[in-house]
Order: sequence, then structure tokens, then C-alpha cells
Amino acid sequence: MATVGITKELRERVSTVISRMETKEIKSDLPDFDKTYTKDASYLFHYGCWGKEHMHLVHEIPHEGWMNKVTEAYITVEGFLEGGATLSCSTRFHGLNAFARPRDGYYGKTESIIKLDQLQAMPDVVVGRAELLQRWEDAITAKEIADRWKKIKTDIDEFLTKCKTLNEAVKLFPNVRLYINSDDLERLDRKVERMTQRKKIVEDMATDELTAAAIASKLMGVI
Repeated sequence: MATVGITKELRERVSTVISRMETKEIKSDLPDFDKTYTKDASYLFHYGCWGKEHMHLVHEIPHEGWMNKVTEAYITVEGFLEGGATLSCSTRFHGLNAFARPRDGYYGKTESIIKLDQLQAMPDVVVGRAELLQRWEDAITAKEIADRWKKIKTDIDEFLTKCKTLNEAVKLFPNVRLYINSDDLERLDRKVERMTQRKKIVEDMATDELTAAAIASKLMGVI
């Protein structure tokens, strides 16, 4: 079998394969993780965009010529996980009847960010609240999946860097093939296939007889 070297490019392809595995698991376990909702979550948008203390201005400032209407936007939830780590996730809503917060320049402020504890304190009847809280729970699960695959990616890469060749890596840990790019596997397996095809050349030969004849001639001093 010819040697297939472990290059930087091969390791990058392995990283891509693992990233695809991560994406596939997230999509499988969290089918609604990227879902867009058609709901008038204008209250939540204004809360996160204007701030609770300024929301009343939406109805006091003349809309015409002063504010830009918003019919779709992302609403982001920010909060803390156990242990103190921060996390944020965004959900897109269509069908809003909202207005961007004026600011310097032509375009208004359209970012809408709500703290998790603020969202949790809102009544259940607030449109979009349930969807945002579900997205938050899904984001926690997605992070756990991503962290697990990140460790796998690190472990596999460290393993490959310790091996001299892909041949050695497969011999030491056969299941590493699951993380190898298909083109690289084809290169690796093509060597075996090629050697198998070449062996067909001697299949019809009486190799034992030929070997015995050569040995006899050598004993008789012919060669």
C-alpha cells in the first residue's frame, strides 16, 4: 500500500467533515432551531429595541417622516448559563407592526435585545414569548452538542498529528475512517484496489513450480 501523508489540508478536510456531523445532529435533534415565526411580536421588538423606559415613545412620536416601519426582524435573548457563561440566541419574526428606534443617520435602530430574566418575568400572553423561551432552551442544547463535537474535533486532530501517515492512523484506530473525507479515503483505498488488480497477473501462473525450479537450478549451480 502506498503512503497517504497527513497534511494540513487533509486535517482541514477532516475538520469540515466533523463540522458537518455537528450540523446534522443539531438539525436532527432541533428541527425548529432556525424556524422563522409569522407572529406580531411587536411588543417584544419594541421592548428590546427601545428599552422598557422608552417604549411609550413609539406611540407619541409621529410615525410619518420620523420612524421606519419594521415588518420583520430578529429578536435576541441574552442570558447566563449555569457556571456563569453567557449565551445569546436570535429568533426571526415576520408580520410585525413595529417601528425602528430613531438614531443619528438615515437608518433607525433595528437591533432588539432582551435579557432572559426580563423575558421570563413577562406574562405568558405576550406574543412571541413562548417561541423565544423555546429557542433559548434549544440554544442550550445546541451549545452542548457543539461543545461535544468541538472536543471530538480536537481529539481527532491531535491523534492525526501524532501519526506519521493516514495508513498508520487507520491501522491504530480503524474507526477514524468515519471522520476522513471521502476523497482521501478513495486515495487510501485505491492503493489496495490497485495492488489487488496487479496480483491478478500471477493468478494463472504456477508460482510454486516456478519457485521450485529456480531453487533447484541454484542448487545445481546453474544460477
